[in-house]
Amino acid sequence: MVSDKETMSNAPTENDSVKIKFLFANRDGVHVEIECSPSDTIENVTKSLQSNWPEEIDNGVPPSLDRIRLICMGRGILGPANGSLEENELPVFLTHPTPVNVSVKPILMHQKKSSIKNASGSNTTRPSNGTPPGDCCCIIS
Repeated sequence: MVSDKETMSNAPTENDSVKIKFLFANRDGVHVEIECSPSDTIENVTKSLQSNWPEEIDNGVPPSLDRIRLICMGRGILGPANGSLEENELPVFLTHPTPVNVSVKPILMHQKKSSIKNASGSNTTRPSNGTPPGDCCCIIS
């Protein structure tokens, strides 16, 4: 039997590399693997993911950095952006890459309401972006 110390290390040395496997929500089989250093910042890791963005998601066009959230093993969002992987206590496994979930925040539409007349001639409010009343967006962070 292999002990936890042999399979997982929370404090790799500076010379060690960290392998990360990014998993995308609701995209079975789509993942990106990168190798980086424990001293790399969350921002640098996110930029590396951005430069290796999978073609299967949004035709390979990555979102802006501020919309990408990295969540590690249910512990929450990795951050701050200038913190290193080591400072964020990213677990490092000797037998496989560390899984990190990728969540992309939706683009928030302009919330200004404008008054328009409906077919009966009465005024209704509708978002200025043209979406019908009642459409909504939920962001869980």
